[in-house]
Formats: sequence, structure tokens, C-alpha cells
Amino acid sequence: MLLIVSQGARLAGPTMALLLLAALWPTEIFGLFASAYALASLLGLLPATGLSAWILDRSARQPAAARAILCRAWLIDTILGLVAMGIALGVSALLPDYPLAVLPALTLAMLLAGAADNGFAALRAQKREAAVTAIALPANIGLLAVAALLHTDGAAAIAFAWAGIRAMQVFALGWAAMRTLPPAALPAPPLAQIWPFFGSQAAGVVYGQADTLLVHALAGEMAAGLYNIATRLLQLASFVAQTLAQWFQPRLAASPAGTASWLDQRRFLWLGLGSTAFAGFVGFVVLLPLALPHALGASYAEAGPVIQVAGLVLAARCVVAGQWIELTAREQEAQRAWNSWLLLALFLALAWPLTLELGAIGAMTAHLLALGPIAALSSRSLARARHG
Repeated sequence: MLLIVSQGARLAGPTMALLLLAALWPTEIFGLFASAYALASLLGLLPATGLSAWILDRSARQPAAARAILCRAWLIDTILGLVAMGIALGVSALLPDYPLAVLPALTLAMLLAGAADNGFAALRAQKREAAVTAIALPANIGLLAVAALLHTDGAAAIAFAWAGIRAMQVFALGWAAMRTLPPAALPAPPLAQIWPFFGSQAAGVVYGQADTLLVHALAGEMAAGLYNIATRLLQLASFVAQTLAQWFQPRLAASPAGTASWLDQRRFLWLGLGSTAFAGFVGFVVLLPLALPHALGASYAEAGPVIQVAGLVLAARCVVAGQWIELTAREQEAQRAWNSWLLLALFLALAWPLTLELGAIGAMTAHLLALGPIAALSSRSLARARHG
């Protein structure tokens, strides 16, 4: 239960804040902000890509190296973050669509969010869920408060406030990590071990943001706003699957694959993912399209068909998530990386023509069509790993 609370606090806050902004702003303004948010996420999260998964996996296997692993991750965050900020400033100056300060401020907020994820992973690998909850909950309540209080002051005010909240969160995580992680008795694993995790996670970062940018570029701000309602609701539902991943990943990594306890953990993982897929399907296909216009306004009624397709996407993602968690637990991260890049390539190949033809619903359909072959390939990879 504590893991669910901590994960909910860590993952649901930004999504809830964006949904609140969607309710408070006209669809076109929200669509433009969502596009800037997606581009900032791409620039700000790539420097930390794969590091939290590496920390979670390696710290669970080598607790004595946990401090050294986290310090190395934060050093990488800092160096690559400076590059990302330079790119954000340049893009902001060249693209007149975005107010000058919004993209750099959001990028800084995302860089700090990536650093925070690494701190959370280090604490979670040592099963310090109470500390994760205590740090995640206030910060994400702060994001919601900022959206509620500053929405009339414009996007830049919200972006700078979010960056400030994330900075305080990283400071709190640094203090907690030094107090709770085991004393450093081993050095961090070689940097070469990071690359498979980067490979599998980097595609996911691009995959998670390219769709919004594509819809904005090909179908306009209104379509981007409608599409982002569906994607943010999808993210909110997906946090259950992410919670299961955070719970089972270190436990599967710490046990020999194929043992009775390992198989029990895997069975519970699939039970949780199956329940999430079924409940999400019912909610997205039946309930949300009816409730959304009442909650956010009549202008969002057109998002109903996109949300219904998102329910199918959620079910497919739960299947693939379970496969990829097991691939990582079996130390097949390189195969997971290959499959994740193939998923990105399939999605982009399908999304371009479908979005041009159908708008927001075309982009969501591209997600669904791309996930089918990836599930089949991941199943084949698992079969080989189990018998290899």
C-alpha cells in the first residue's frame, strides 16, 4: 500500500496538474502548452534516461554500492543537463510559437524531475518507500496548487514555479539519500552497464513525447489539446502498471530466475497487470467519454473516440510492460532495448500518415497498431531467455 501511495504521489501529480490546466484553459492554449511540455520533456528527460532503471536494478543487486551509483547518476544528469538547457534556449529563440521563457523553464523542471527520479530509484531499491512518499507527495501537491493558483498568470509563471518545486524536491532527496542509503563500501558498476538501460529507456522517452509534437505539427493546436487529454488520462491509468514495475523489478532482480519464489512474484505481477488492463478498458471505453464533457467542458466532447482507443492502448501496454519487466529481470535488457526502438520506429511510420488523415485519433490508433508486433517479438525473446 505504501508503494502505491508513493508511486501515486510521484507519478500522478504532474498529470493531474496538466488535466487541471486543460479544464481551466481553452483547448488551443492547452494544446500549445502541452506541445511545449512534450518538447521540454524530450530535452529534459533524455539526460537521465535509463539511469533510474539502472539504479533500481544495480542497487538492488549491490546495496553496498548504492551511494556511489546515485552520485554517478547525478553527475551524468548535471553534465548532460547543461547541454539540454543550451538546446532549449536555442530552440526557444528560433520557434516563435512558444513564449520565450516557457520552453527553457519547463526543460529545467524536467531536468530536475529526471534527477528526482534517480533519487527515488535509489531509495526504492533499498525499500525506503516511506521516504519516497514523504518527499514525493508535497512536491506533487505543489504542482497542483501552482496550476490552480497561477493559471491566470500564464504559462511562463507555471513553468518557473514547477522548476522551483522540482529543485526543492531534489535537495530533499539528496538529504534523504545521504541519511538512509548504506555507507559506500563498493564503487559504482562500470559505465558500460548503463548503455543497455539507456537503449531501452531512451526510445520510451522519445515515444512518449513525439506523438504530441507530431499531432501539433500535423493537425494543429486544437487536435493537440484533445489528444493530450487522452494521453494524460492514459498516463494516469498507467501509473498502476508503473507501480507494479517499481515493486517487482528489484525483487525479481534480487532472486535467481526460475526459482519458486521468483515464479510466484511473476505470477502476481501478471495478475496485477491483467486487472489493470481490464479495469482501464472498461473505464476508457465506457465511462470516461460520458464523464469528460461534464468535468472539463463541452469542447472536450470530441476527445471521446480518442479516449476509447486509448483504453485499447492501455491493455496492450500492460501486456508489453509485463514482458519487458521479465526481460530486465532475466538480464536481457539489450533485447528489451531493441524491441523498444523497434516500437518507436513502427509508431512513427504509422503515425505520420494516420495523423494526416485522421488527426488525434489516427495518432492513438498508431500506438495500438505498433504494440501488436512488439508484443509478439517480446514473447519470442522471453521464450528464448527461458529456454536459454
